[in-house]
Amino acid sequence: MHIRSHIIISAIVGFALYPRQPKQMLIVTAAGTLVDLDHLVLYALRSGDWSIVGALRYDRYRHGYVHQGDNRPRYGSLRSWLHQPMVTLPLLWSITRQWPQLRPLAYGISLHLLLDHLHTLIYILLVLPKSAYGTLKRR
Repeated sequence: MHIRSHIIISAIVGFALYPRQPKQMLIVTAAGTLVDLDHLVLYALRSGDWSIVGALRYDRYRHGYVHQGDNRPRYGSLRSWLHQPMVTLPLLWSITRQWPQLRPLAYGISLHLLLDHLHTLIYILLVLPKSAYGTLKRR
């Protein structure tokens, strides 16, 4: 998902959860957006390029079509453990039981992971069964 979408949706959810508490609303928005900094750090560590522009160019390039003779490097998955919901969410929500003031942070990170993995869930539930049905029907 694009960073712009994370910012907008996190701000809307933050406002809905904390309409009279701007500090908490900003924490939800920041947490829902800044989780993606791990992509930038992993890109920089693997490529040696610490510029945001370089990272954005690489992101556009790596999602594009690979042309014959293209020998630019690909750095594999740029997702850290923060983007693994089965690891992050239980840890995060167990910490908020001890320190409830961290709940806005947990809401933002949980929202971010939901948005990142929503397309996978939709694909599994809606697209995959139809494609499997189409394959069976053609035989």
